Amino acid sequence: MENNKDNMITDLQALVEMETPSYNKLFLDKFVDHMKNYLKKNLDLDSEIIKLDTRGNDLISTFGEGNKILLLMHYDTVFKEGTLKSRPFIISDDKIYGPGIFDMKGGIIEALYALKYLKENGKINKKIVFLMTSDEEIGSTFSKEIIIQNAKEAEYVLVMEPSLDGKLKTERKGVGALKITIHGKATHAGLDLDKGINAITEAANIIMAVNKSGIGGINFDVIQGGNRTNVIPDLCVMEADLRFSTEHAVSDIKSMIKSIKPLNDGVDIETEYLIRPPMIKSLKSVELFKNAQKIAKNMGIQLEEASVSGGSDGNFCSYYAPVLDGLGAIGNGAHSENEYIFASSLPERSALLAMLIETL
Repeated sequence: MENNKDNMITDLQALVEMETPSYNKLFLDKFVDHMKNYLKKNLDLDSEIIKLDTRGNDLISTFGEGNKILLLMHYDTVFKEGTLKSRPFIISDDKIYGPGIFDMKGGIIEALYALKYLKENGKINKKIVFLMTSDEEIGSTFSKEIIIQNAKEAEYVLVMEPSLDGKLKTERKGVGALKITIHGKATHAGLDLDKGINAITEAANIIMAVNKSGIGGINFDVIQGGNRTNVIPDLCVMEADLRFSTEHAVSDIKSMIKSIKPLNDGVDIETEYLIRPPMIKSLKSVELFKNAQKIAKNMGIQLEEASVSGGSDGNFCSYYAPVLDGLGAIGNGAHSENEYIFASSLPERSALLAMLIETL
């Protein structure tokens, strides 16, 4: 892997410089076409492109025989097109910067080179499913069923999300989004004040009720309402981030939101939920981590585990197979201007992944 470090960085630059915003289907599909050609040219693997109507296409490649290992990753990023102009791919000492390099194009490169090593050295003695999805950063609405279907058939699921300072992720909180749309009644703010229903005031009432409920993990981060100062707003839309440790907590949140009484009769309140369940730790996932830890120890690396709040597609999988997440790059700054990885971590993490797959 060390001998391939320069090649890994060159291939990584190509991936980073192909921008893949979650909502830009044209850019996403071009990336998938590139990856299909890459797999054929460099690993002699055929791939299937799973076409999605309104999101970027997914890509899947299956090879080998025996117990199934799902190697899971996403290629969409949170950065809008054009970000690369202000934040180009830059190498500074051991750090490599670029939009989406840490979350998670570095992990894609590590997976590709691990598979290349295993294939070239005849060390593939199980079925490996390489699944790359297009919408992880926006909830995996379209890829969710594809992910679950493959997880149900897998003995193990390995997720190439970035590490937490080198630590593997063995537990994740559940993550969700709540959208509340409030329909009030527009009137003149001076002449017909009493005849209107202020949707923003109703939104404020909901927020105060949530804060008083004692149920944590609900953060309202986006609120939009009103058009001008002399008109009672008839519409307010607000969105909240949800974090929870158990599936039962989702029921508590929904029941609490439903129980909030509006201030006025005639107001119409709509709620929409997008839920990613917690990634749970099991006896088999503990054994899986210990296996990785033993391999790392033989490499001279002290490997630790972590429980994190951020969600991934691994959350969907842990109810069907043991999951080991965070096998991707070592770095920092996910979703930020200063996102980077350590160049030295690419060969190291790729080698760890290859040996882990070989021993499963």
